[in-house]
Amino acid sequence: MYPGSMVCLFMNKNLEASRPILPNLAFPKGMSKEESFQNSVIRPVIKMLHDLLAVHFKHYMATKKLEFSQLSEKEKTNFIESSFNKDMAFRSEIRGLVIGHFSTEEFLLYATMQRGINKRINTILKERISSNRQNFVE
Repeated sequence: MYPGSMVCLFMNKNLEASRPILPNLAFPKGMSKEESFQNSVIRPVIKMLHDLLAVHFKHYMATKKLEFSQLSEKEKTNFIESSFNKDMAFRSEIRGLVIGHFSTEEFLLYATMQRGINKRINTILKERISSNRQNFVE
């Protein structure tokens, strides 16, 4: 064991302990590894980061000089979809906020199924931002 490993272990436990518990999530038999990872890691991390993700999206809109309150509901939906589908820098940045809260072990597991997990993270983030769009009106 190298000297920093105890610090790493302590940090990993703190990361996991700081996440909210989501009691309504199911873990039925036969659940895929990706879905299990989504429910045990991704959803709690995203819930914990809700306020940061909202502020990040507001900042993103400001950099685009967008008056979200002036858009129709369809335009708001299109903007959110476009942000995740076409703006790779935004997508990578907001996904990085989530991945940065993984423990070392979680990251190693994430790395084995990165493509599928990234799609799941993007979908959940897009849904969360879309369902909370009223918070982006100032």
